[in-house]
Amino acid sequence: MGAAANPGCLGVLSRCLLEQLITVLWGIRSIENAESQSSAGTAQLAKAFKLNLEAGTMQVFDRSTGEDVTARYLEQERPKRRSPPSIQQQAKEADVADLYTAVYRFLSLETHGHSESPSEKSEIADLCGIHLQGIGAVSSAIGQGGVWWLVNRHWPDNESLREVLGLNQKNQ
Repeated sequence: MGAAANPGCLGVLSRCLLEQLITVLWGIRSIENAESQSSAGTAQLAKAFKLNLEAGTMQVFDRSTGEDVTARYLEQERPKRRSPPSIQQQAKEADVADLYTAVYRFLSLETHGHSESPSEKSEIADLCGIHLQGIGAVSSAIGQGGVWWLVNRHWPDNESLREVLGLNQKNQ
């Protein structure tokens, strides 16, 4: 994280983990969801590869002749791979839209550089502490989602997730 407290970095990490939680909860809902998520990485890699070829930052060469065959490669028709739905849609389908709305959207502000950072050292430390608690809670929820599925072949209900995330606790 660097030599100084960096709540922005922790906020980005929090959002990444929350996105992973939503994706896991969506993926265990059906075989189709799991297959879609499993192939998402390959689809994104193919998309990035094609964009780089079109931009001229990458080339394709024939291994046997060493000839540049980028143009020929780009002309070939390839089957379109469907990407999984957006994180918002996944959250809705996994019955955790409230996590998306109440937490993920706010963490997106830091991810996209739209947050206001505190200036006082004590506020920075407090915000780092809050983010670290969130990171721990989301990590526990990811684990619980996986365990519920592996042991019970059932996904955790919203109340169980809220409990693990500490969202049901009363202010003390």
